[in-house]
Amino acid sequence: MVSKTKADGRFRTGWALGGCVLLLLSGCPSEDLTPPQVTMVAPAAGDSIAGATVIRARATDNKLVVRVDFYVDSVRVGADTAPVGNIYAWEWNPISLLPGSSHTLFCAASDAAGNRGHSPSVTVYVSQTAGTHHRGTLAQDQTWTAAGNPHVVDADLAVEAFLTIEPGVLILMAGDANIRVGARYPAGLVATGRPDSLVTITSLDTSRAWGGISFGAYSLSGSNLLSYTLIEKGGAGVPAMVMASAGRVALEHTVIRSSLASGVMATGEGLGLLAHTSISKCAGYPLAIPAPAVSSIGSGNRLTGNLVNAVRLAGGLVTATDTWPNLQLPYHITATVTVAGPSGPVLTIAPGCSLLFADSAGLRIGVTYPGGLRADGAYGRIAFLPLAAAPGPATWRGIEMYKRTNPGTALSHCLIQGAGAGSIAALYIDSVPVAITNTRISDCPTNGVYCLNTGFASFRHDTIADCAGYPLRISAQYVNSIGDGNDFAAGVGPHLPIQVSGGAITRDAQFRRQNVPYRVIGSIEVESPLEPTLVVGPGAVLQFDSGAALILGRTAPARIQASGGSDSITFTADLPLPGRWQGLRLHRYVSSASRLQGCRILYGGGDGRGILLLDECEPTVTDNEIAHSSNFCVYMVNTELEPDTIWARNWLHDWAVGYDSIYYEPPSPSRSGPRR
Repeated sequence: MVSKTKADGRFRTGWALGGCVLLLLSGCPSEDLTPPQVTMVAPAAGDSIAGATVIRARATDNKLVVRVDFYVDSVRVGADTAPVGNIYAWEWNPISLLPGSSHTLFCAASDAAGNRGHSPSVTVYVSQTAGTHHRGTLAQDQTWTAAGNPHVVDADLAVEAFLTIEPGVLILMAGDANIRVGARYPAGLVATGRPDSLVTITSLDTSRAWGGISFGAYSLSGSNLLSYTLIEKGGAGVPAMVMASAGRVALEHTVIRSSLASGVMATGEGLGLLAHTSISKCAGYPLAIPAPAVSSIGSGNRLTGNLVNAVRLAGGLVTATDTWPNLQLPYHITATVTVAGPSGPVLTIAPGCSLLFADSAGLRIGVTYPGGLRADGAYGRIAFLPLAAAPGPATWRGIEMYKRTNPGTALSHCLIQGAGAGSIAALYIDSVPVAITNTRISDCPTNGVYCLNTGFASFRHDTIADCAGYPLRISAQYVNSIGDGNDFAAGVGPHLPIQVSGGAITRDAQFRRQNVPYRVIGSIEVESPLEPTLVVGPGAVLQFDSGAALILGRTAPARIQASGGSDSITFTADLPLPGRWQGLRLHRYVSSASRLQGCRILYGGGDGRGILLLDECEPTVTDNEIAHSSNFCVYMVNTELEPDTIWARNWLHDWAVGYDSIYYEPPSPSRSGPRR
């Protein structure tokens, strides 16, 4: 008690303290330190649980029990605060637990003071018959719901109707069991979970894998979907955990993992879409599909952490325009891919892609029907490589472009390596000019590039190295299409020349300087009513095969411009033997504007008419070396040019014994003279 006097206003507290002491001694409450007592009532130890089960516990306390918590395998599953008498209860449904599995249950009771008491634990078993069991043939439409969990597939299940699987469904697959959709009758399977409630398909026995899900020939397109689905721990005895030969199966926001085989495999029109899907921990490829199915690969996929980190393409015919995306892992191509179709499809390879080909596989464009290829690696080099199956040098067939190849076909900033096995070149081009720029072709078991009846739309800044054959084979009339900046002598060698097959040149043409010679097989004849000009650039080297000749203006107009200056042009034989080739043959229709200046013309005269024949024409011939003839150096017939001038303005040496350096036959009185 506290009081205050009127006199001085001070507090008086003396007897109040004593009264409190008396109160504590006679009646103050004490602290509650006694925990509740709680015991399990049901289920009993050793009981088998087949479905929803009520867990009951008896709890008492010296004061008041306020709550009982229920635990399964040390995880709190629920609580009761409204007992009947002293019995507390919670309904437990083991829908996510494996049939036959054992689980430990106990309870904890709490009083108002925060004291907790724990019951002894009991072990119970989930019945082998728990959940909903499936096997045999599903011949009528069904819907599987989470209320029927777990759905146990005890043995192979043939789905020959339409099966719908709702969110939250748990499917437990017995060892080696498979789900086969549409093997004999029209069927479909749609499993659609939600981000917070996946459809889960997993193994019943954690020590034994199940088989897979297959979509057969009667799976209806548009009726097969796996969305927000987890598929795991399968792949026993099958090529892949998800297999589709028909139905255009769509996989979206799906996780496929821990397969004893590949993750997803499709043939024909089995794959409709693969988007926002993760495939990992598979003992094969994450994805194995035919080449035409690449168009079904959407965005947002993660294909990582598999035994073979690549996408397997089983070859095939690409008949629709498509782009192969950069999936951040290579494509393994196990059979030849052909791009051709009535619509003229174009296959585009995205920057950064790597295409690895098996030894007998290749890439064929424009076979029978039109087709095209575009591979621009300017923003990430595109690689066409061999798929090594064993130690040692690996090879593959190569890229073959046939007559129906689209003219817009182009390769830029690419690497083509080890190609040409079983073919005539790493890159074979038939009749259609294509563009090849900034590309490296190397380690070929045969030729680098082979052009048949065509040249290039562009061929610049390319490198061809370490090929067993010629770096390039092309016809004389198309040599003009070989641009500048190329390297044909890269690598360790041997550095073979460019092979040029002879024939007619009827339009303007040019031999540019390259860092290897041109090897000319057969004679080249330049002439036509268009008066083609043959330009030979400074530093160019032309080596002619035995018996070959460079012939101009024999029956129609022609012109030659070969001015080497300080970087001389060389016309010679493939072997340094006098008379090995015929030589330059300039006839009556050669324009007087033609020029041979600063050239080396060597080892000719094989037809007995010198290395340089001037037949009824008057070109400019000056500052040339003409030497090592098997007869004359220069053979002049019916020309107004003076032999002394030719001798004075050129260097003639090493002609055959018994011959003069120049044979001269003056013009006859009836000569009509050169045309130009």
